[in-house]
Amino acid sequence: MLNQLAQSLRAAGGTAFEYIVAKILNSFLLEDDIVVTRAREASLSRLIHNQSNLYQIMDFTRVPVKRRCDQSQLQDYPDLDLFALVRPSQFGELWRLLAIINCKVSFHARHTEAAFWGLLIRLSSNIPFVVVTEDRDIYTPKASELGRSCEDSTETRRILESFSDRVYLVKRYTNENDPKLDKDISIKQNNLKQGILSSVVFDDVNIPYHTQYCHSVRPIDDLIDDLRHWKAEIPK
Repeated sequence: MLNQLAQSLRAAGGTAFEYIVAKILNSFLLEDDIVVTRAREASLSRLIHNQSNLYQIMDFTRVPVKRRCDQSQLQDYPDLDLFALVRPSQFGELWRLLAIINCKVSFHARHTEAAFWGLLIRLSSNIPFVVVTEDRDIYTPKASELGRSCEDSTETRRILESFSDRVYLVKRYTNENDPKLDKDISIKQNNLKQGILSSVVFDDVNIPYHTQYCHSVRPIDDLIDDLRHWKAEIPK
């Protein structure tokens, strides 16, 4: 009973974290026709009214699973959290999957799960697969699950760096309606208006035990620019 309760609380916390990540990204990317939403049919159907287009996107992320018992191959839908989608700019165009965003408040040995799906998706498609984490242990306080730095790293960090395109860090917010989150969004928007393009607002390196950034581990602020960059690389 207690295990079920703990599992339910973790699931609720994970869902809240997905909404936080989506709100941060959508606050800056909607004007670029990039929409971040949960990778669930119900959420996708509220955006994509063309059912054929909807299932095309979902089918594209399915991965081949071979069954030894009858030597058949199935297509399974991975355990995904968020999709970054490109919204059609003209009538007749289709929605397009831009990136897959795996959200983890913390890992606690579940980094192999993210790495597993990341590997399968990267082998079967050219879609970027990224991980966003709060790295919650640093608030306990404990050591970061990613280690102190790239040089002084943990197995978790090394595996995620190997099997995802990037890992992004975001500081703790209670939920998507947290006044601190709304304040940070306003700060970031004002910074951009003033031409301050590289400010880090949605992460806090001053938190004790916060890991150091490197090429593969970045603040979530960088994901905003990365998604724009990946969209620009789509063949016309």
